[in-house]
Amino acid sequence: MAHNRAICNRTESSPFIGSGQLPRHRKRQRVAFAALFALCWLGTLVLGSTRGANQAQADGMRRESITLTTQAGPKTISAEIAKSAPEQEQGLMFRTHIGDDDGMLFVYGKPQEINMWMRNTYIALDMVFIGADGRVARIEEHAEPLSDRVISSGAMVLSVLELKAGTARRLGLQRGDSIAAPSLPAIAP
Repeated sequence: MAHNRAICNRTESSPFIGSGQLPRHRKRQRVAFAALFALCWLGTLVLGSTRGANQAQADGMRRESITLTTQAGPKTISAEIAKSAPEQEQGLMFRTHIGDDDGMLFVYGKPQEINMWMRNTYIALDMVFIGADGRVARIEEHAEPLSDRVISSGAMVLSVLELKAGTARRLGLQRGDSIAAPSLPAIAP
């Protein structure tokens, strides 16, 4: 028994420290490490659940083919449709990627001045404001990620198409071009 007691009472300089016999500063280090590990684990859990909920919403949203008629001719993209208030509030928040030919179309019940922002949106976006006539009223290029700056349509519009930053310019989309989608009213000739 004396031999076992000697092992448990070794000093800090010893290569082996028995259980429960850590020096005071080592105990603090271990507690700090455990607290840091717990915070990292909790952060991962929270971000993972947010991403999971966001992905579940994205998977449940209806997609439509959107035709953008520009001076260079028609271009087609695929967009998620955000019609309900919860879908519009969530938008593209917390996403870390959007495809080159993907987007999200926000459709409102009646023409109104729309104000958007980029809070909790991690990717830069182009915002295309679309009037009730199906024509582009305004384009906000490269909206800054995570910004609370209000981005206004500047006119009465019925919908907003969000695209990966640079897409509007790449497709040659300009004010006055037409946008057609099953969720939008038919464009008058």
